[in-house]
Amino acid sequence: MQDKVDVVTGIPGTNHTLAVAPVCDENNTFFLQCQARAEYGTWKDPEDPSKGVFDWVFHTANSTTSHAVQAAYMVKELFPETKVIAQIHQDYAYGYDNYNYFTAAIKKLMPDAELLDPLYPKIFSPDYTPYVSELVEAKPDFIFTSLWGTDFTRFVDQLIPYKLLKGTGGNTILEGYWDFYPAIGRDIPVFGHPQPFNQGSIEYEEYRNILIWYKKKYGNLEMGAVADIISSFYTFKAAVEKAYDEKGAFPTRDEIRDAMENLRKVSTPYGEGIMRKEDHRVLWTIECGVLAEDTKGYGLPYLYKPKITLEPSKHEPPAFMKGTDWIAKW
Repeated sequence: MQDKVDVVTGIPGTNHTLAVAPVCDENNTFFLQCQARAEYGTWKDPEDPSKGVFDWVFHTANSTTSHAVQAAYMVKELFPETKVIAQIHQDYAYGYDNYNYFTAAIKKLMPDAELLDPLYPKIFSPDYTPYVSELVEAKPDFIFTSLWGTDFTRFVDQLIPYKLLKGTGGNTILEGYWDFYPAIGRDIPVFGHPQPFNQGSIEYEEYRNILIWYKKKYGNLEMGAVADIISSFYTFKAAVEKAYDEKGAFPTRDEIRDAMENLRKVSTPYGEGIMRKEDHRVLWTIECGVLAEDTKGYGLPYLYKPKITLEPSKHEPPAFMKGTDWIAKW
C-alpha cells in the first residue's frame, strides 16, 4: 500500500488473499481476487457471512466449490460406469476444500461409488512415487486431482510409465487442470475444468489472438494464471467504462467501485460473466470435458466432446453460503 496503487490483483493462496483483503479495504484500494478460489474470499469474516463483504474486494474467477462440483458432474455425466474413485490433492487449504466439496457432491450424485481415502502430497514434492504406487495398486476407475502447476505436471509425468491411465495402456480416467498439461506437450486424454474461460473459447477472435500471441512470444501455451489476470483486467475495464458513461467524465475510484458492484454483465474476449452484487463475485457458465488436439488450424488445443456445460447455479453456491453447506441442501 506504500506505493499507493489503485488496483491489486493476482495473489494465489487462500491464506494470502485473506490477509491482503482487509488491508486493501482499509486503504480504499481495489483487490481483484483472480487466483485464490475460496468462495468466502470477499467476506469480512469467513466464519460469519452476516458481516457482509469488503467494499473494495471483488472475486473475478470461479470458486473451489465450482472446480470440485464440475469434477463430480463429469464423473456422473461422462463416466457413469465409474465404481471406484481416487483423489490426490495438495496438503493445504485448497486441497482439503477440493476433497470436501468433491466428496460431498459425489455422495449426492453417485451414492453407490466407492471413494478411496485421499492422498495429500506436500507442496512442490519432487517425488510422487509413494502416491503413484498406491494408485497403481488400487486401480481406480477415476482419479480427481486439484494439483496444479508443476505439482500437476510432475505427478502426471511420474504416473505415465505405470500404464494406469487411459491413453498409456490403462483404463483409469484422469481429471485435473488440463490448462497446465498441454504446456508440457504430453499426448494422453486429460479431462478437465480449467478456468471459466477455456481453450474452447478460441472461437472468440480476441481471445484466440491473445493465445496465439502468447504462444509465439513464450513458446508454449497460455496457462490458467494468464486467463485469470485477463478476467480481472476486463472486469475493471468494464467498471471504468460504466462509471465514465454515467458521469460523462473520467470517474473517481469511489465511482468506479460503485459501478463495479452494479456491473451485472461482464463482457470478456471469452464470453460473458455476471457480477453478483451481494458478495462481489463474477459468475461464469462452465464447459468441461476432454482436451483435444488442434483440428481448426489455430495451433491451439481446444475443448471438445464429450463435454458438459453447467450454468452458474449448477456449480456455484448462493451468496454467503459455503460449498459444503450448499451441497448438503441438494
